[in-house]
Amino acid sequence: MSLEESDLMVQVEKHDFMSLIKNGCDIVDYYEAQELGPYFSMLNGPTYESLVKHFWVRASIYDKHVAKLDEQQKVLLNPCLEGKSR
Repeated sequence: MSLEESDLMVQVEKHDFMSLIKNGCDIVDYYEAQELGPYFSMLNGPTYESLVKHFWVRASIYDKHVAKLDEQQKVLLNPCLEGKSR
């Protein structure tokens, strides 16, 4: 499946506990007790949409079994590759 960067839309969300508090679910104290405040601050940081699009268009998935077969074929063609990592 081929994608163009212009075809993608990145949805940026901010984690906001105020809406939970307004609805009677105040969990901020639980996160503060675990010192997770900096983590949520990091999540609410800048989102580089062009970088995200660039990554997703070029991302690929490898199957371990298929990769191992490919590696074995390469070693058969060039024995000096034996024992080297991908």
